Amino acid sequence: MNGNAKYLKKSFQDNPDFVLREIESGTKDKIYLAFFESLVDSANIADFVIKNVRAYLNLNKKIKDLKPILGGPKLSDLTNSEEMFYHLENGFVVILHKDKIFAIEAKANLDRGVTMSQTEPNMYGPKDAFCENYQKNVGLIKRRIKNKNLKIESVDRGVYTKTKIGVIYIDDKVDKTALEKTQGILNKFKDTEVIDSYDIVKELENSAVFPTILKTETPAIVARYLLKGYIVLTIDNTPFVLVLNARFRNFINPFTTDDFVRVLRYLCLFLTVLTPAIYIALINFDQEAIPTSLLISFSEQRSGVPFPAIVEAVIMLVICEVLRESDIRFPSNYGSSASILGALILGEAAVSAGFVSPIMIIVVAISFISSLIFTQVKLVNALRVMRFVFLLVASFLGLYGLSMTIIAFLAMMTNVQMNEGNYL
Repeated sequence: MNGNAKYLKKSFQDNPDFVLREIESGTKDKIYLAFFESLVDSANIADFVIKNVRAYLNLNKKIKDLKPILGGPKLSDLTNSEEMFYHLENGFVVILHKDKIFAIEAKANLDRGVTMSQTEPNMYGPKDAFCENYQKNVGLIKRRIKNKNLKIESVDRGVYTKTKIGVIYIDDKVDKTALEKTQGILNKFKDTEVIDSYDIVKELENSAVFPTILKTETPAIVARYLLKGYIVLTIDNTPFVLVLNARFRNFINPFTTDDFVRVLRYLCLFLTVLTPAIYIALINFDQEAIPTSLLISFSEQRSGVPFPAIVEAVIMLVICEVLRESDIRFPSNYGSSASILGALILGEAAVSAGFVSPIMIIVVAISFISSLIFTQVKLVNALRVMRFVFLLVASFLGLYGLSMTIIAFLAMMTNVQMNEGNYL
């Protein structure tokens, strides 16, 4: 048996889906095909190798040079065992003949294909979305940007996973300093395992609260960011592409020409983080800012509630966050039922029992509904933190403390955006 064939057989002797097949070549040196049955399409092997070899032997007695006979779109000459292992694990069939080693791509279709976006529906724009296949994702981007300056650099990450990461940018638009820092970080942690985009976000995110990396599954949005000079990362086995150096407004306002939508999104941002805090500040410290008739109504509603307003607000906000998490993780058939149970039955029962006041239900509902317009998980988490920070400050210092906290928040957010290229 061929020495390389023996080595492969010994290395994968405990791997049940490894196949090593012999094919006659008309000489004493047989042809060996090595592949993983779970990663390749056997029809491709038959079309690219077996049929060609048999057709050649029907016309000739023996095969002297195998390379001209082989078919397939990707044919590589390999030189060592590490290259053999890499190609086998990536859906190639390795062909051994004499002292020659070849690899032909024969990948099976293991992804779900190009489908519609699930998290970013677009009413009038393109409907296609990224999938788990690296090559298809790159192809969706290249369909939109047809220019020689579109550059794609690939990095393999992880000793075991060998996950392919593509660094995509437009050469004459990108910030070279940010590009060098990104490349440096990806190469610095080259042995760190990568399963999905979350592992990369942890390395590149430069803010503990405010997001600076945008996740999207829409190729049209990625193309727009590339044309503006942003750096994009596409990760194999992940349907979400990362846009680096994203500004805060990129998370709030998607690409839209409707000015009303822009204003509405910023209004929802302030409503979701400030509504509970403003209510607590007014009811505890600044009652003179509330009209007398409305203040009397608030007092009557809270007369039977046993908790202070801040405790009441925190309890209701925590319950809403629990409902949100359960709704996301529940199967779709049960998610709506859980939401109805929590929002209607639990809320109505809490008011009837005097556990919370009706006005608190209204305040929390406004804050919660306003946050549903945002779909980026990192942004939603940041809004949660901001909401509780403003709430606690307002409960101790009133509107004065709340205004100071808003100024500090704007200053901190501006600092993050001014240093957006600094990943280190």
